[in-house]
Amino acid sequence: MFPLLQIQCFFTMNINMKNIIICMVVFVSFSTMPKAQTIIKPTNDTTFVSEYRDGDEWAVIAKDGFVVGLGNRQVKDDYGSYYQIRVLIQNMTGMPYTFDPDTIKAKLVNKRNKYVQLEIYSNEEYQRKVRIQQTWVAALTGLSAGLNASMAGRQTTYIPTTGYGGYSYMRAVTTYNSNAASQANMIANNQLMIMSKQMEIDRKIREEGYLKKTTIHSGEGIFGYMSIKRKKGKTMSIVIPLNGSDYTFNWNVAVKKKKK
Repeated sequence: MFPLLQIQCFFTMNINMKNIIICMVVFVSFSTMPKAQTIIKPTNDTTFVSEYRDGDEWAVIAKDGFVVGLGNRQVKDDYGSYYQIRVLIQNMTGMPYTFDPDTIKAKLVNKRNKYVQLEIYSNEEYQRKVRIQQTWVAALTGLSAGLNASMAGRQTTYIPTTGYGGYSYMRAVTTYNSNAASQANMIANNQLMIMSKQMEIDRKIREEGYLKKTTIHSGEGIFGYMSIKRKKGKTMSIVIPLNGSDYTFNWNVAVKKKKK
């Protein structure tokens, strides 16, 4: 399933510079059943606001010349189980700033109340995981298609036969039909070509939306997503350092028990 793209403009904030209307490209998740995480809101913090968009809660901090928005989803797809963070950064400092997503840090408080560092995949690491998974799928699909094509060329018929002592039974005779095998091979190859093209499109879409090192000029913004290796825990903290300031977001990621 490929993501759709849509442009959304949402809340206005006054951060002692000017009112800012935040516009962003929203990537509909690759997962069929994404689960948004719950923000832990700071108290008495005038730089922080939260707002719901498409059922997901967004946290936004505006200070020191930057507006940073963050959405956090739990995602499970063909490539694994992740926390998928969607990051929006607007630069209002009057100067260009080069943002490196490798500086983002994430940690988890587990059930033992201990801090655990979470692995955030860079674009190169995530694309490598996707390619490895696709290679395995292609290899297994090719093997299955080859076996099916081979079996399609074999035809078994049963003929009556008289055996020792005059007893009659049906004897299996297997013949090879090269035309049927050739046609099955052609169908299998076409299916593999279509699958290969779909995988290529999937990689390009995931590559295009993933956060990479970018220079953000004043008045401009960037938006993208990153995948974090999922671990179970109670709370999750994400820190985005920008120009000497830390923008910290906290989430409740505990699995909620279903009501009976």
